Amino acid sequence: MSRAKKPPDRKQIVTRMWSLANAETGDAVKLACFPVEELCGAKGLDLDALTEFKRGSNGVVELKFVDRGRLLERLLDVVDHSGEEQVERFLQAMEGQGG
Repeated sequence: MSRAKKPPDRKQIVTRMWSLANAETGDAVKLACFPVEELCGAKGLDLDALTEFKRGSNGVVELKFVDRGRLLERLLDVVDHSGEEQVERFLQAMEGQGG
């Protein structure tokens, strides 16, 4: 008998969203370069950011990735007040480095 998985808590969801917002896309590009017969070589690739992969009969490959901007907006929506202060300090620090 299998047990139902416990739903993730808020911290786990926020951590996963942050991870997706920062996920690498290089392995998805490697996947697109594999010939169809070598797709078994895709094991071990980091494809977290990849949401859609299409390879047309004419060889055209289409990759779609998570919307990082939307993820970051959602993260700002869900952080608590102390998180907002941390984000504000981070943004101020980044502005200071750019100026």
